Amino acid sequence: MLYEECPAPPALQPFVAAFWLVRGEPAARYEKILPGPSSHLVLNLSEPYRVIEPFRRGPGPDGPGRPAATEMTAGFHAGLQRSFLISENPERIFNIGAVLAPFGLPAFTAEPPAALQGRVVDADLIFPGFSGLRAELRDPTPAQAFAALGAFLTDRLRGAYRSDERAVSAVAALTTEDVRVGVLAGRLGVSESTLERIMARECGVGPKAYADVCRFHRFVTAASTLPKGAAAGRELLALADYYDQPHLIRAFRRFAGYTPSEYLRVVYEYGPEFATFVPLTGVPGGSAGERPGSAAGAGFIQDRREAGR
Repeated sequence: MLYEECPAPPALQPFVAAFWLVRGEPAARYEKILPGPSSHLVLNLSEPYRVIEPFRRGPGPDGPGRPAATEMTAGFHAGLQRSFLISENPERIFNIGAVLAPFGLPAFTAEPPAALQGRVVDADLIFPGFSGLRAELRDPTPAQAFAALGAFLTDRLRGAYRSDERAVSAVAALTTEDVRVGVLAGRLGVSESTLERIMARECGVGPKAYADVCRFHRFVTAASTLPKGAAAGRELLALADYYDQPHLIRAFRRFAGYTPSEYLRVVYEYGPEFATFVPLTGVPGGSAGERPGSAAGAGFIQDRREAGR
């Protein structure tokens, strides 16, 4: 599997953190993609594949039916996720993408960030013309792909738009440390309610929700590197910012659809490079609590960079 990444051009920072390209045969037909602290704009250059949202139900004959699934033929935007998603892969993957900061969307669109978080949507709805890059990039090198992506996004910057610096600072803090919202608000010189409003406006999620995703993401990244057999409950808890083991297990089930031990068994089998894109061979379609590898176990997380793809 080829994976390459480069920082976004200075003109796009801090709204866009990086560009990435992944190409090759997937480890399994399905991937459970776990939540992470960014959103992604993705251009599919391979055969179509499906993104399944287990907690959002599609229409059925008598009301909501099976988990919602969207076929991705060209471009899509995956907003900040607070639960896993599922990717049903083609035989070969060829995608390029941009990693957007949580506060990055308003630099490109007037669409409220809250309307896009937790959703996977056709990119042309918020980045008109994005799918047209597919025709331009038949078989690009990474440099060609990144140049095209950079030019497209630079052309769509909203003039002199600037993010609220308090949101930028809050995101930087919450991404790297476990800090209480009240303490963070005090650092920034605002009340908790004001910080809540700022982040909801700029990022589409509040500071507590964003902190939960970041805490989980830090934990799985660290846990996936533990040597096999070294992940007893207390050892896992020592890596985490969770106050006790039941709290850790509840958070893990909510975000990943696994218990920590179930997750580690899969990662030990495939390797730590699959920490956030967890291979699955079973056909997805069930609830978050089902065991990995079963007919229903599957999901979707965020950051291919962390997977080392």
